[in-house]
Amino acid sequence: MATDVIVIGGGVNGLTAACYLAKAGREVTLLCEEDSIGGLCATHEFHPGFTSPGVLSDTSMFREWIVKDLSLEEQGLVSEGLSKVAVLGKERRFVLSGDVSQTAEEIGRVSQADAVRYREFAAFYERIRPPVERLLNNVPPNIVDPGTGDLLPLLRYGLALRRLGKKDMLEVLRLAPMTVYDWLDEWFECDELKAALALPAVTESYAGPWSPGTNANLLIRRVTSGRGFKGGATALVEALVSAARGFGVRFETSTGARAIEPGEGVETAAGDILSAKTIVAAFGPKKVFLELMRPHELSHRLEQRIVNFRTRGLCSQLLLAVDGTVSLPGGADRALIADDLDAIEKAFDPVKYGALPDSPCLEVYIPSQQNPGFAPEGKTSVSVLLHYTPYELLGGWTEEAREELTRKVIRILEERIPELRGAVVGAQLLTPRDIEERYGVAGGQIYEGEHALDQLLVRPSPECAMYETPFEGLFLCSGGSFPGGGLTGAPGALASRAVLNRKSRY
Repeated sequence: MATDVIVIGGGVNGLTAACYLAKAGREVTLLCEEDSIGGLCATHEFHPGFTSPGVLSDTSMFREWIVKDLSLEEQGLVSEGLSKVAVLGKERRFVLSGDVSQTAEEIGRVSQADAVRYREFAAFYERIRPPVERLLNNVPPNIVDPGTGDLLPLLRYGLALRRLGKKDMLEVLRLAPMTVYDWLDEWFECDELKAALALPAVTESYAGPWSPGTNANLLIRRVTSGRGFKGGATALVEALVSAARGFGVRFETSTGARAIEPGEGVETAAGDILSAKTIVAAFGPKKVFLELMRPHELSHRLEQRIVNFRTRGLCSQLLLAVDGTVSLPGGADRALIADDLDAIEKAFDPVKYGALPDSPCLEVYIPSQQNPGFAPEGKTSVSVLLHYTPYELLGGWTEEAREELTRKVIRILEERIPELRGAVVGAQLLTPRDIEERYGVAGGQIYEGEHALDQLLVRPSPECAMYETPFEGLFLCSGGSFPGGGLTGAPGALASRAVLNRKSRY
């Protein structure tokens, strides 16, 4: 069987790439190893009647221009209000949202000085948004071996920064290599506020708030976050699948890839040969090069770079079946539990030695709030991301270790969300090892590669930084490519541009 393009992987990036390529007139076949499409946001039943939303659930960074390009609203995708995050401190609680005035008012209940500073903080990011968005929403410039045509985009980025004015330009240049601890400490006094802003910036990498370069992740978060979607990640996947079918994409589910033959096609897990000149791999680079390609085909340098591409997963997921209705304060979509920056750093420290933190930082999401079918009537499905937990635990991930961690997390949750007290009737813990096995991401790294300064712009390696690889017709489009992981759709969309604009180098 032959086709123009094979897309391997049914996550958000694979679906996005398939849509763009099929819309452009290519004959596209999408291979998905599982019955359930969605990748890291594929659903599964974890307790009788209770459904998991997958590991990734935050849709607020999915690019609006992709929604428009693919007419996803015509497929039933509905944008909702700006996302809200409840900050659940031991004593102080408030809700952060994309609405600056509402957020400042909330912060003002705990610190009037921080309320004023937050308006300034938000205004700064709004001013620097255009040039940063332009960088993150385009195929990255070739900074490894630039030709004449590559210098013009670099010059444009430089001019865009210069137009910000001297003060803002210098701040942009200063903030990227900073620790997020130092940056937020310059702005605010409220510990819970600083922790809530910092947590998403450090959990994407093997880092704590004191780690250099973590402030770059905060910058990316602030300039790319917008509106989420009604129904969450599940609704986003359904809309992408519907759009793909409408563009003519052919789906082959329960059919993973056993081997990739660049320029020729893919051997499926069933032993069938699917021929195609172009292959787009929508999963991590380690699986592409170290599992699906023959070792002798890789140069020693490429192999070493891919081996050294850091994919150390530090996130576990605890799924809870709750007898009763649970909601978050202020109608929030999710909640963060981390009392201050030092608490985050103390949670990170033990992981470096294979130990568990005394007080893990938590991100709470209630999927049945957006999808009532995820739990029986009158009951609640809860998803909790645990930061930080090691991939390799001292003594191993025994049943005793799993139960101890589960009890610890439930105790913390019951302190902050009283409705949970005594109401948990079922639980499933997915450690980084479990996430690796279930979702096929190396090291259980949910962003398919750590977000660190050296792994952002040149991602995953110099040879593959612009989606094309050293192998004719083989492209990458997972979160392991620029601009990184999360439910953004950007790697899939930008990789499809690279495919459509390709000029053979061979």
